[in-house]
Amino acid sequence: MNNASFFKKLLGPILCLSLVLVLISASSAPARTYTLKAVSAWPKTVYEVQNYMKLLDIIRDKVEQQYPGELKINYIGGPEVFPNREQVEAARNGLVDMVFTTVGYYVSAMPVVDGLNLTELTPWEERKQGVNAFLNELHQQKVNCFYLGRMGTGLPFSLYLNEPIDATADLKGLKIRCSPSHIPFLKEVGATPQVIPPPDVYTALERGVVDGFIWPAGLITDWGWHEVVDHMIRPSFYEAINVVLVNHDAWQDLPKHLQNLLIEAEKEAEHYTLQRAREQIKKEKQILKEAGLTFIDLPQEEGRKLVEAAYSSLWDQIIEKAPQNGPKLKGMLSNRE
Repeated sequence: MNNASFFKKLLGPILCLSLVLVLISASSAPARTYTLKAVSAWPKTVYEVQNYMKLLDIIRDKVEQQYPGELKINYIGGPEVFPNREQVEAARNGLVDMVFTTVGYYVSAMPVVDGLNLTELTPWEERKQGVNAFLNELHQQKVNCFYLGRMGTGLPFSLYLNEPIDATADLKGLKIRCSPSHIPFLKEVGATPQVIPPPDVYTALERGVVDGFIWPAGLITDWGWHEVVDHMIRPSFYEAINVVLVNHDAWQDLPKHLQNLLIEAEKEAEHYTLQRAREQIKKEKQILKEAGLTFIDLPQEEGRKLVEAAYSSLWDQIIEKAPQNGPKLKGMLSNRE
């Protein structure tokens, strides 16, 4: 056998071996690590953000079990990083990748989202009814974000006052701290809405700048407001809605299996949040009793007036600002199968 034939015969196995080595090297190469910067509308210590921390823990555990090293979420802080009303805009522009907030903080950019406060469904029922898909499309259009889902289930808003009332009409002239979502309701009943950041509410109550506030039941002790308010008015109304948004470009950059992982983690966190809310309301009710707060149950007819004013005034505003999407969302949120 001459040298040319020998080398020609040897070349085939060498090429095969080289190809195998290349494939082994490619398969053993570490997967890319995707990193998301996350913020929350409130400090890490408050009740709502602890739900968010649970979600991040669930995500971390799932990643470790299923796709080690492929996804990392860096929680960089709360309103000290970006003011809470500017966080969705920061996500829109890609300054952060993941936001945990309340719909009231970006309702000016997307009025229809206020309708979530009026939901009659659980988060999983909303997903089944197509609410998430509908809102996701709108979030992509309006704020360049993927709508991962909502949390905060099970905590209705309640009215807390330093003056007792017997009727809805007694609210006339009172100065009430609120979120933007509550302004139509307070105007409807003749009260004066006061939009004040949560860290400033304690002092506002203490100094008589406001006569009371609207806040989710179960969450006022986080801020110490039970020390400077005397009465909780019932019935409650609305639903305390927090949502998780992901910058759309960052979402699109994630491979499908990591997108699915985030969605599954969100679903798991929603159930955790509901159970925790039930326990939290019971726990805080006892604290409020011990602090000397009185619970005022309005007469049935007056309670009906209060709730009707809350719901009708907000839906009217939403539909006025979003005449196409408002009625559609209203129909979806009240359509329990």
